[in-house]
Amino acid sequence: MSLGRPAGIGYPEPMALRHVARLASWLAACAALVVLFGATVGRAASASGIVVAIAATVWLLLWLPRTAHAAFETGRYRRAARCYRMIAAAAFTAARERAAVLSRAGCDVAAGRLAPAERLLDRFDAAALDVAERVTWFNNRACIVLASGGDPRVALDLVERAVALRPDVPAVQHTRATALIAVGRHDDAIGVLDAMRSGGELSPVLEVMRCRDLARAWDHKGQPDYAADYRDRARLVAR
Repeated sequence: MSLGRPAGIGYPEPMALRHVARLASWLAACAALVVLFGATVGRAASASGIVVAIAATVWLLLWLPRTAHAAFETGRYRRAARCYRMIAAAAFTAARERAAVLSRAGCDVAAGRLAPAERLLDRFDAAALDVAERVTWFNNRACIVLASGGDPRVALDLVERAVALRPDVPAVQHTRATALIAVGRHDDAIGVLDAMRSGGELSPVLEVMRCRDLARAWDHKGQPDYAADYRDRARLVAR
């Protein structure tokens, strides 16, 4: 599974001119909103303008990212991609913009739009990214290789780099298991898929994928009963 949700905001860094301009424009718009309320409704209504400006800022900084994450985790990848596009377009820092673009690439991968995902990932040099960003970048690259029918050994190498940085991310472990199945290491894949639940409940979409891949792995091992059981579990979760 592609990793859509940003894992962090990176280290503090100087703001680029475009981010300074965005922040200045946002502050100016908020100030204009307060003045407009005061001019059209009355000075007493200026407080309402302040409330609206604060609500809009909360929407941009908190509600919109949460909406994007929730949409991704429930398989609504186009909606999530639209939200991440808005987050990137209005980002006040380079780290927030990178996280949104990488997450949007994850949405494209999950939805099977591999060419747009590659174009987004090509914007970045993995060596210049922070740890959380590199995890997302490596994982998405591995997913593209697997989904496009590329060399699974290349995918496995990419995702192992992500695992080395963040072994606690279930979506990365799922990509690792998928690559292990593709190279014929079915016992190792089953071990990884079983261990994914150790950190707690998974999102429904990820749990369905986990069960389906367990079914595939057990089929390869010549155990159709186990495979059928996991397919049944996947159907139950998907309802």
